[in-house]
Amino acid sequence: MRMPFSPLFAVLAALAPAIAVADDSNLSLPQLTTEVAFPNLKFDRPVAMDFPNDDSNLLFVIEQHQAKVWSFPNDKETSQKQLFLQLAAPISKDNEEGLLGLAFHPKYKENGQFFVYYSADDRAKGGPNRRSVVSRFRVSKTDPRTADPKSEERIWIGPDDPFSNHNGGCIAFGPDGFLYISLGDSGAADDPLRSGQNPKDHFGSILRIDVDHPTDGKAYGIPSDNPARRDPKFAHWAPEVYCIGLRNVWKFSFDRENGKLWAGDVGQNLYEMVHLIKNGGNYGWSIKEAFHPFLPQRKIKADPASPISPPLVEYPHKPTAERPDDGKSITGGYVYRGKALKDLVGVYVYGDFDTGRIWGLREKDGKAVASAELIDRQLEKKKLAIASFGEDPQGELYILAFDGQIHRLVPR
Repeated sequence: MRMPFSPLFAVLAALAPAIAVADDSNLSLPQLTTEVAFPNLKFDRPVAMDFPNDDSNLLFVIEQHQAKVWSFPNDKETSQKQLFLQLAAPISKDNEEGLLGLAFHPKYKENGQFFVYYSADDRAKGGPNRRSVVSRFRVSKTDPRTADPKSEERIWIGPDDPFSNHNGGCIAFGPDGFLYISLGDSGAADDPLRSGQNPKDHFGSILRIDVDHPTDGKAYGIPSDNPARRDPKFAHWAPEVYCIGLRNVWKFSFDRENGKLWAGDVGQNLYEMVHLIKNGGNYGWSIKEAFHPFLPQRKIKADPASPISPPLVEYPHKPTAERPDDGKSITGGYVYRGKALKDLVGVYVYGDFDTGRIWGLREKDGKAVASAELIDRQLEKKKLAIASFGEDPQGELYILAFDGQIHRLVPR
């Protein structure tokens, strides 16, 4: 039996190991529950949500294996789910493959551009049966609720991928206007290609590209302050690479107030972790799994250009007396900036796909100052398989789960 829920106990446990709590920190985090946000809508394996900056107040959700993008009004009572895009190209559909990411161009209102990340199956074109693709599409010129499927332009094509898992797949525009792309370490287990500390490939990294100014014969440009462009010590990094040492970032997001980049990184054997991402950062995989050494007998060396930065927090795969809040597959979330939950403002919210746990994390000066579960799972009637979080134009937070519904946090 699990120990009774204790917010303060969870705070202290979640901060271990070696994370100091600031003297002026507020350790209290709200106690919440969930409810279905749009009871008249249902989706098949929803894995991402986004919205365009066009004053339409529409929300968009993608279905992983159906390769569909749906739009609907941001209204609790809506039943007006409308198909926005059906991918025409065949995709790979293993458990971690499919249509995985969606991002609207910051100037979508003017140019009608949006981007998707998917697992391409290019065998019919004479290519490999597995690689990741980021494509640009445009909205239909005659119907703002429909995309033009013939407008696809492949912007970034990943390397041939030998494995079906660890595809990352999150894409988002940063406050700098550049497109960020997460890519896992190629898959299988134990970082088989040793990609975690290899900045010359794209695996195990977050990439950053300029989709508006293509150069050097590519469909995109390289920002001038990407590591390889801004400092000679990073000259051996691939131009697209923004940071390294990540196993499989399953969702990253930008704090809409201050632009900080947060990432939930899926661990392997023992721990899941949350990172605060920096330009040129190295987050340790596969030398470290969260705070802990990983297979030290392999003697992998850290990339010399970037020392390893530890995560903000971790949580274990197996519950212990000190850490009863376990999980096996982190789903990164958002820093809450809405108005409905005033005690949650400024808190990074994330969850676990396997256990359905949801945590909140406060950060100050790059350190965790409070961390706790937000939901008492002993009081919950239903465990959510949390595939993704999303937010709306007002900053309200949503949970996409594999029960096919979209949920939200509410006061208990």
